[in-house]
Amino acid sequence: MARISRRAMGGEEGALRRALEPALRLPEAPDILEAAEAVEAVEEDRRKGQAPGYPYRAPTMGRRKSRRQRVLLTALIIDVDAETIIRCRVENVSETGARLRLPDPQFLPASFWLVAVTAGLAYRATTVWRDGLRLGVSVDEPLDLNDPVSLLERRLRTFWMRAR
Repeated sequence: MARISRRAMGGEEGALRRALEPALRLPEAPDILEAAEAVEAVEEDRRKGQAPGYPYRAPTMGRRKSRRQRVLLTALIIDVDAETIIRCRVENVSETGARLRLPDPQFLPASFWLVAVTAGLAYRATTVWRDGLRLGVSVDEPLDLNDPVSLLERRLRTFWMRAR
């Protein structure tokens, strides 16, 4: 078996290292930042449907009839028949609905009362979609729990006052 001297091996390794050095060198920081900004801009344009190679698509509101407004409110989901109260967060609202976030996965009836804690308004809500802890609901006209008139309003006010 032939012996290879360390000097010969070092020479070959050194030549290989010199040949690969430009490829192994990291680009300067401004180049990385520029590349990241360019990728981000293309992604933003792609999401908007306006990047080269993608057809133009006008912004839509999805299947909603009115625009959504981002909010962060505390609300109560009340099932009057089962006498249960579940706290939740309202992430956004529109004229006809809202997106809710539950604290943990729970069984909910198809329709329930949604009470805005700070405003004291109760909305009859119907589940439209659900994805894990988030759900979208459509809502009817509100009932003012600050001045209850009917038996139902008084009962909802009792739940609301107990949970505040």
